[in-house]
Amino acid sequence: MSTDLELWSRAAGGSGEAFGALFDKYARDVYNHCFRRTADWSAAEDLTSVVFLEAWRRRGEVRIDRESALPWLLGVANNVLRNRHRSLRRHRAALDRL
Repeated sequence: MSTDLELWSRAAGGSGEAFGALFDKYARDVYNHCFRRTADWSAAEDLTSVVFLEAWRRRGEVRIDRESALPWLLGVANNVLRNRHRSLRRHRAALDRL
């Protein structure tokens, strides 16, 4: 069994298999975090996808320095959640102006 550091290093090198292993390991945790913050299973699924898309996109830039990638993934989730909240707030404000 590979460690998160090894998996992340391989994923940063382009290994979809290693990234998939991280996804399999942490997708449920990220989903549960998003669901607790939104109380919407559909939004939590979408946000989980965005978190892992962002992780894949940034895999070459980010260095995981802990034994677990989960804290970083949850940090990405928090940023994605904040962006969603801002977007919804702007959308509501725009509708109110109409």
